[in-house]
Amino acid sequence: MGSFASLAPEIWDNICSHLTPPTIANLRLTCKTLGTIALPWKFKTITLEAFLDLSIEYFIDVAKTPSLRTLVREITIDTRVDLDYEYYCNEDYPFPVSFMKALPYLRYFTNVTALHIRFEEHCGNPDHDLGCDIDETYELRYKVLDTVFHCAAGMWTLEKQLKIDEVLGRRVYDELCDEIYDEIYDEIYDEDDDDDDDEDDELYDEDEDYAGKRLYRDQDLEFTGACFPLRELTIANLADYSDYRLEGSEAWKTLMSLPSLVDLKLLITTEEDEAAPENSIYFTEKYDFFESLPSTWLCIDMTQRLRVLSLYFKDYWGWFPVMDLRNYGEEFPFPQLKVLALGNYVFTHEWQIEWFSKLGSENSSGGLEELYLDDCPILHHARQNDVCEGGYPDRAAVANQQDYNPSEHYFPIRWHSILSHWKDSMKGLKVFRMGHGSWVHQSETYTTITEDPDYADLDTDVLQYRLSHNVHRSFAFPANDEYVDVTDGYLRQPEKWRQGEGLDDRRETRLTYIDYDIGVGPSAWLETRNSKRQEPEEGTAKKDDVAWDVIMAAIKARLL
Repeated sequence: MGSFASLAPEIWDNICSHLTPPTIANLRLTCKTLGTIALPWKFKTITLEAFLDLSIEYFIDVAKTPSLRTLVREITIDTRVDLDYEYYCNEDYPFPVSFMKALPYLRYFTNVTALHIRFEEHCGNPDHDLGCDIDETYELRYKVLDTVFHCAAGMWTLEKQLKIDEVLGRRVYDELCDEIYDEIYDEIYDEDDDDDDDEDDELYDEDEDYAGKRLYRDQDLEFTGACFPLRELTIANLADYSDYRLEGSEAWKTLMSLPSLVDLKLLITTEEDEAAPENSIYFTEKYDFFESLPSTWLCIDMTQRLRVLSLYFKDYWGWFPVMDLRNYGEEFPFPQLKVLALGNYVFTHEWQIEWFSKLGSENSSGGLEELYLDDCPILHHARQNDVCEGGYPDRAAVANQQDYNPSEHYFPIRWHSILSHWKDSMKGLKVFRMGHGSWVHQSETYTTITEDPDYADLDTDVLQYRLSHNVHRSFAFPANDEYVDVTDGYLRQPEKWRQGEGLDDRRETRLTYIDYDIGVGPSAWLETRNSKRQEPEEGTAKKDDVAWDVIMAAIKARLL
């Protein structure tokens, strides 16, 4: 055993980095020496999941233990209340009281470098009155985000927390404090006391502030923490809503300007009218959201230092909703960027070709090193209401249902032109992948883990959920073998998918084109991606394939 203990720490780090969490847990039990080595790896990553009471209890216990909380480097916060609860169905939403009470404990983990926040995918404006209540309202999402950011920025105080809680509204806030009110009245009044109801209401109001303080009474209220050395922030199902409360938060501004934060991955969700999906174009929140990005999530402080950016949207974006990338710099956009992943982004303009080649001009490679285009087509034809001189739709004209007068628009760029330019201009490119990512589930990763004896006791439903809504994080992992011809000599390699599944490598999912027609439904976006390889005009697909082979050969030669 002594020979094992004499190994250099970096060797043990390399060994432990390849072990599964159950194996790490078992390693701690072998002997004191290996237990000490395995301890930092055991507590490197923890979760706070609203649907698991054990997760909440464990999170709090680790937070309260100084020797353990300093070991934590990565935290996942998940708001889903129950795996069996059906969202967006007008059910009685079980407000996650225990989860919300535990959330401020995040401030105890002052060495965290990676923070992952996961919301439920349904969002929307209640004023649209689509017949189903939104369970995770804008207010609830704000409370979670601003609480997290106050903790991560080292700015949490009880007073600020109570102020944040106020946005939930009286009904939800009362639900959050119900058990505290019960304790207060059990202490002050006899249970059989039948005082006048009006008098009770008055006392109830007087005790509201006291109840709010009691809500977090099990914490050290004087402990504010310190600003995290955060390097990576990921958010799944971020609502496409420009929230003035969050954007005005000093904690949020502090985090967005944090010099260490160089890795941002966002999966943005949007409101849908399930009964009439074509009406989604009239929900203006998404247009405001994308217009606000240059001053919010992608403010100049962020764009100047980001090295990794993953930006995914549930629907197609870039042309409509409009996101003019020139707003992030024309000559030197994202100067430090090394890795870019886009999901559902639509190419339309000639200037975009050169713009992408200018990314990362000041990094060590002199340009972008990795580019992932997940379901990113070229728009070659659109039938749309008023399109402005710059080639983008006028959102006001589109949203005005009384002003329906679509016209035809054509876009000349083709993939072979883009790839031919990038082959010569993107000299630092080492990885270039196009295709379809794991938007729904990661079947190979799920199979790899469930077939591993180390995970014999794992709840497979929990695993399947945890692997979902991760497309914005898994893009760089190997693609699965779903489309490989399985023969007698085929040997599955499960280990390569243990960490996740990335973009596939099918011709049908890369170099694609798309149409847009405002007059059709359920979606105005008309995909031309299928096994028949439809093309805008005859001969385009062949030219695209040749250009693809040439750029891939150039990248391969560059790596030799």
